[in-house]
Amino acid sequence: MNKIKPEIKDNIAETLFIPLLSRAYESRRKDAILKDPMACELVEKIDYDFAKFGKITMSTTGTAIRLRHFDRLVQRFIDRKVTEDPVVVSIGCGLDSRFQRVSNHNQATFYELDLPEVINLREKLFPASAKDLTIKGSMLETDWMDMLRQKHPHGRFLFLAEGVMMYFNEEQVKSVIQNLAQCFPGCEIYFDFVNKWAARNSDKHESVKRTKARFHFGLNDPHTIEQWFPKLKLIERFYFISEEKKRWGLPGLIMWLIPALHKSFGIVGYKVGEISK
Repeated sequence: MNKIKPEIKDNIAETLFIPLLSRAYESRRKDAILKDPMACELVEKIDYDFAKFGKITMSTTGTAIRLRHFDRLVQRFIDRKVTEDPVVVSIGCGLDSRFQRVSNHNQATFYELDLPEVINLREKLFPASAKDLTIKGSMLETDWMDMLRQKHPHGRFLFLAEGVMMYFNEEQVKSVIQNLAQCFPGCEIYFDFVNKWAARNSDKHESVKRTKARFHFGLNDPHTIEQWFPKLKLIERFYFISEEKKRWGLPGLIMWLIPALHKSFGIVGYKVGEISK
């Protein structure tokens, strides 16, 4: 089989191979938290040195818990049927296959946003679908937001950023959140985060340390983001270590007992209320 060699130059973009490998590892387990057959196929199709990451046991467990949680969020969002036009946007999508995993995907429109080099690779590997569309761009830009608003004037939007925000500084993250809130009143925004301790120690992270990327943004109190924009309300806070305690083993027990470690990785969600004119 002729493998596809990725042309990924951006250091942050290269981290997409970590969750891809984690999904493949997890899918091969008998006690898998999440099954993703496509991840196994992609690892075989891509000409990349996955071996440099090693077994990434902790990363695999964390990724599986994160993906399952996000998948459930998407499923529930679509099932609400509040409008006829639910839109799910993955910011920094990498090679994630949520569209393929979520059973009710045909009842919504999915958009996959990432840098051109990532989308170019994605388009070589994923089947085309009128319900799963790609956008070449940066989350720091706003033209793609304008495009979505124009294409879906009555849309109900869910924005997801997985394995993304921690690689940018606080001002950049704040800008993205503010732009989304300004452009999409009523939307929901979810992203995974690390706390400030974990951000300072990303050079010791099991898998990130094997790349040239590092964490910059750490979040200790999710309520602080509510101060970034009017009508921004925290609606979800979830810590990875709270689930699948047996899978985490002794390191998980230690993390559970030490608050700074227990709350070092998680997911937060915000709802943007409608703003009076």
